[in-house]
Amino acid sequence: MGYIKHHTIVVTGCKDEHIEEAQKKAVEIFEETCKDEMIKTPYGSNIISPIIGSLSNGQKSFFIAPDGSKEGWQTSNNCNNARTAFLDWLDNAENYCDYIEVVFGGGDEHQAIIRSKDSDLNE
Repeated sequence: MGYIKHHTIVVTGCKDEHIEEAQKKAVEIFEETCKDEMIKTPYGSNIISPIIGSLSNGQKSFFIAPDGSKEGWQTSNNCNNARTAFLDWLDNAENYCDYIEVVFGGGDEHQAIIRSKDSDLNE
């Protein structure tokens, strides 16, 4: 029996074309990688939010919600792979977007920053 650990990613950028490119890439990766073996149609992009604006300075953001699967289950593993692939792409893209990946709540009482732009957390 597994437990739930909420993983989420928040992505923010100030150039429309950068945040739009990042969201499009997230949809592409999650549709391809984040699958449930029981569900035959792609659904991974269902956990990716629309882009929303800020109140000033032209910042825009979107987030990737937790997958809801228990740790160790195939859906959780697939979505872990999708998060890694997306953040690897974002780190290497000619695209200035900030991001943070956090883990919190669920069956795990710990919260932590797992990875963020320009940090050594992911090493």
